[in-house]
Amino acid sequence: MRILVVSSYPPRHCGIGAYAHAQVERWRAEGNEVTVISPPDGDGDVRVPFHAGREFREAARLAGGADRVVVHFQPALHFRAGATAAISKILTSFRLWSLVRAVPETEVLVHEATPNPPRWRPDHVLLRAAFARASLLFHTDAERRMLERDYGIVTRATLVDHREGVRVDASISKDEARRRLGFDPDEVLFLCAGFLHPWKGFERAIAAFERAGVDGRLAIVGSVRDPVPTNVEYAARLHEAADRTDGVTFLDGFVSDRDLDLWLAAADRLVLPYRRAWSSGALARARLLGTLAIVSDVGGLAEQAGPGDETFRTDDELRAIFRRVASSVRSGSTA
Repeated sequence: MRILVVSSYPPRHCGIGAYAHAQVERWRAEGNEVTVISPPDGDGDVRVPFHAGREFREAARLAGGADRVVVHFQPALHFRAGATAAISKILTSFRLWSLVRAVPETEVLVHEATPNPPRWRPDHVLLRAAFARASLLFHTDAERRMLERDYGIVTRATLVDHREGVRVDASISKDEARRRLGFDPDEVLFLCAGFLHPWKGFERAIAAFERAGVDGRLAIVGSVRDPVPTNVEYAARLHEAADRTDGVTFLDGFVSDRDLDLWLAAADRLVLPYRRAWSSGALARARLLGTLAIVSDVGGLAEQAGPGDETFRTDDELRAIFRRVASSVRSGSTA
């Protein structure tokens, strides 16, 4: 089978690109011929600027030789930010719609979509038409419901397990991971990891951990991917909160998938205190590695959580979970 993929791609530091790479490698290993259209900073087979829908125009040009077309969609990947980018946004939506009109079976894997979009805007009118016509893929049914509600459409949708686009290094033990990272093998270790921006809610974990008063360690590992003022200021506030809170370690830097697997193997729990989310690649990795998670009940996260994971809605519930997990780990229980 000949498959055409439109996505960001390594070496760009991007979770979607990492997902697409794992997906492409699996398809190629199965004997498929895969062509990747990526931005210039990715190692795609065809590289074009993701601006004004050039990627979709290129996909339409190449689609005639493909049996399957897969588009990885997230607004920040394909749309420029700011009011000055209005024409670019309209062109991007128009060219995605044109691709879907030319190839009705185009699959759009929706990693995230704009919540509550202004339906009157031309770019969202066109995007709604593209979503209504394409074959949409989601990681959870909650994500499908949100998009259908926000865009006022009924979709042709298929659910795909987030773990299908994730490859992990499952060969390392918890003790070895702790040794490499320099943590006491008997210490209770909670982990927040990922790119830093306000809706990740890592400050919620710091505050709840402090209020819980547990004897353990909360490690926050990540970096700012998009250095806009909001994200940079958020990272600075996290640094300050971590510095003044006993038991919290903040490691600022890009975490490769391999390093993330090391941290996940070392952790007793992955903590996802998100304020807004669709699904989570970190949670998919944790499930594959067998690391339990503490997950905010927003977006599709609760649906993505696995057996043994715990969900919470309020900061008080998160504090109580910190206490309970610390106690169970100390006692050697899996509860």
